[in-house]
Amino acid sequence: MNNLELEKAKTQQLNVVLAYLLWWFVGIFGMHRLYTKQKRWWVYIVVGAIGIITTLIFIGYFILIGLFILWIIDGFKLNSVVKDYNLDILEKFEKQLN
Repeated sequence: MNNLELEKAKTQQLNVVLAYLLWWFVGIFGMHRLYTKQKRWWVYIVVGAIGIITTLIFIGYFILIGLFILWIIDGFKLNSVVKDYNLDILEKFEKQLN
């Protein structure tokens, strides 16, 4: 029974490669945050939409630059976010054993 539970825990873990692919291709929309189950993933969509809409009055470019900087920062933090999430899954599994 423990092997089955361990396999269930492993399937709940996140894949780092997939997280980085999401970050690279659709990260500007916050999909990497949605995949890693981070809070406030929707901020990317809202801020991006506001930035695109307000490019007509040139303020949107500053908003989009800020969003781009946040996207780069997330790229550096993504590996540790996935690791922490996966460790939490394994810790929950160990607590179930006791």
